[in-house]
Amino acid sequence: MKKSPGFFLILSFFSFSCSLEYLKSENSEDSIPEFTFKNANYTKYESNKKNIFLSAEILEQYKSDNAVFVKNAEFQTFSSDGTQETGGECQLIAANTNDEIYTLYGDIKLNLPKQKMSIDAQALNFNKKTEQITSSKDSEVKLTKDNITISGLGFSASGVSKSFSFSNEVSGIINTNEAENEN
Repeated sequence: MKKSPGFFLILSFFSFSCSLEYLKSENSEDSIPEFTFKNANYTKYESNKKNIFLSAEILEQYKSDNAVFVKNAEFQTFSSDGTQETGGECQLIAANTNDEIYTLYGDIKLNLPKQKMSIDAQALNFNKKTEQITSSKDSEVKLTKDNITISGLGFSASGVSKSFSFSNEVSGIINTNEAENEN
């Protein structure tokens, strides 16, 4: 059977008509920070009162998706009466400022003075709208509160109810004072 030149033309059309999406270049504006600050100190005020203080080696803000990335951060948040609510440090913060969702990575140390609690972890998520701090189910978190130190997996804490829990394995130490035991 002899094939006509039209057959090869149609075959060529179908062969080359697959999507060329991979040739589209990414919008360079999306991948370049709108602002980059080095050795930055950032202070946010609400109602003429300090609300947040952040110190960072590098702070980048992206316009397209309201993303902010912070390298080697130290931070503090303050209540409306000026007392410190949280303090901490970590190697990286990835923030979605529209949704108020913050993900912290690397050598995280949080201090919560009002709750007399500190948290050490490698990865945590914080949702400001729901006041919820969570870790993945396989990520270890160490919590110290008063005379109790607990390490566990699957950490979750609520700023609303002032409670915390672990969904997986937990180990810990409870230090007691002998004078308390006698009473």
